[in-house]
Amino acid sequence: MIRVEPSDPDYPSRLRDLTHPPDPLWIDGDETALVARSVAIVGTRRMTGYGERVAREIAGWCAAAKVVVVSGFAQGIDSAAHRGALDGGGRTIAVLGEGITLFLATVRGRRPLVPRIRAGGALVSQYPPSFCAQPWAFAKRNTTIAALAEAVVVIEAGEGSGALITAGEARRLGRPVFAVPGPLGSVASAGTNALIASGEARALVSAAALLHGLGLRGPAAVASPADPILDALSGGDLDADALRRRLGVTEVELADQLMRLTLAAQVTQTLDGRYRRR
Repeated sequence: MIRVEPSDPDYPSRLRDLTHPPDPLWIDGDETALVARSVAIVGTRRMTGYGERVAREIAGWCAAAKVVVVSGFAQGIDSAAHRGALDGGGRTIAVLGEGITLFLATVRGRRPLVPRIRAGGALVSQYPPSFCAQPWAFAKRNTTIAALAEAVVVIEAGEGSGALITAGEARRLGRPVFAVPGPLGSVASAGTNALIASGEARALVSAAALLHGLGLRGPAAVASPADPILDALSGGDLDADALRRRLGVTEVELADQLMRLTLAAQVTQTLDGRYRRR
């Protein structure tokens, strides 16, 4: 772990755009990731299957284009974005709302991601290593996320979500803000839809559009699969009966296809028996 201050030559230059840059900044991992091209992907902790798929897909496109994914390592959209970047062979930065040492001593469900993040990206905190998280610390963390990135993508943020703080700070800094449209009436997408309706964010309808906005070309290898089951699950989780009706196949045919996709780690089953695109 290293400690850098705004006066240090290795201090991430984009953070100097802040009125009060983090002083100091603690970094555990590869500090060069903090000066590479980057996009922040943020959103709700209570994501839907649709939000998870979109977060991982956009992060995967960023990884293929050598763009670092920045997020807050919270449950939900943040963790899906980190995982999508890593699974795509890319790098990701996790900006924490507590000290790195304390986080490493207490993290549970997300623990397998930690060594993968450190390998090419970094864990980052503006708080001392043993600092215990406080509610106000996460708002400041969100400001740091916005400053580290060239653009911010908001996926499934409800009203009052911390992701909206990140979007607001990004606008203040002159960073482009994108929001993924969600279903009408969806609580998880109330904040993102409001950002689009107010003109505070551009509607993002594809990962390729995001990369184009950054002057990058999206790699063809990350094109969406043409499998009909994956297409059917692109809008959210479905049970076997709904899938069978939509695809017009028999129970046996559907079971065979679901088994193939499950073994290929492209589909998983939720606790309530529905199927989800991974």
